[in-house]
Amino acid sequence: MKPRRVLLIQPQLASLDGHEHTQIKAIKWLLPDSEISVLTRKGFGLSGQINELDILPVLPAVEQHNSKQTGGPYNPIGSSDEKPRPPCGFVDALLLAIRSLQATQADILLVPSAGPDEIRALMQFYESETDSDSPAAKLRILSDDILAPLGERFLSRLRHMVNSGKMKFYTETAELRVHIENQYDLPISGRLNMPCTIFPGDPEIPTGESGFGEVIKIGVLGRQRSEKGSYRIPAILNHLRDLAAESGHNKEIRIVYQAVKTKRLRRFILELKTRLYARKNPDVGIEYLTSGVSEASFRKLLLEMDILLLPYDTHRYQFSGSGIIMDGVLGLKPIVHSRGMAMQELLSHDNCEAATTDREFAEKLLKVATQYQRYKQFTKNASAHAEKLLGESARSLGHDK
Repeated sequence: MKPRRVLLIQPQLASLDGHEHTQIKAIKWLLPDSEISVLTRKGFGLSGQINELDILPVLPAVEQHNSKQTGGPYNPIGSSDEKPRPPCGFVDALLLAIRSLQATQADILLVPSAGPDEIRALMQFYESETDSDSPAAKLRILSDDILAPLGERFLSRLRHMVNSGKMKFYTETAELRVHIENQYDLPISGRLNMPCTIFPGDPEIPTGESGFGEVIKIGVLGRQRSEKGSYRIPAILNHLRDLAAESGHNKEIRIVYQAVKTKRLRRFILELKTRLYARKNPDVGIEYLTSGVSEASFRKLLLEMDILLLPYDTHRYQFSGSGIIMDGVLGLKPIVHSRGMAMQELLSHDNCEAATTDREFAEKLLKVATQYQRYKQFTKNASAHAEKLLGESARSLGHDK
């Protein structure tokens, strides 16, 4: 029997920051019996850095739809209720690729990180496509920001397309699914969770049965942005120094922070703030590393951490998930996170602690550090639930994992 083909639409393969490049490996893991072709932009930034033989750079490069003739990349989706115009050349390139690959109903168009470009392009594709044997599209929406600007007419057309079966939408979190169905009356077909850099059954995942090493390592990992609470790290560190000294905690603690290469001023300010109070408690410090490392290097770094710290802005993450949560749960890491974050079904197995204020974050970090074996024990329950979600995601894509 001929294997099912998946046309993976992944335009943004520009940087090792983020999870776009890891999604290719994740889809292959979820759909091991499928032939996967990755459709990305011409001149994509990771050419030569990811070893995938089935990457097809067929979509227009970013600069190709910023010409004076088009007046910019595209009309803002929510600027009016008129039929939105897709990025110049995107639809034609997509149509050509689908036809040249002879895609049929037996195949899938999969968009793991759907944005406005992909939604409007696929809308126009299906509204203009007369071939009844064309493949259906499955799109994963990762945040409310994707749908919020849409006009009601566009949403109405989108609902019609979903009801026709040509387009199906998925979310990563249960919270976002409920929000989208209530707020936009847009049917969501299911959940689509993916592993990032840590996969179930990884033999190198430390069980933590022997406790900490010489230093307790607290990871603030991934590309740090303001909505991830990076600006809070100096205050959390300062409180942690005070609390550790007051409690008589004599184990060395180190926050390992991944700074963005290009944000030199932000890193300078962070370093200045964290050094001002270093004399308070020299046993509690911070180590700065760079982001944008290879998948193998990030995986090694994450597995070396004892605790993960996620002081995320809940205005941004009350519905949206984070790949570091899936990585941390599968890697059996206790997590200290902002109270009110999404993905609660992975954060509610007594494997985590929630906090709101900077001092509370420090208190919870010290609590996990002093009762580490207890939290480590419950991380196995969270990991089992994550594996269950991944199995359900594989089945929603048509594979019984």
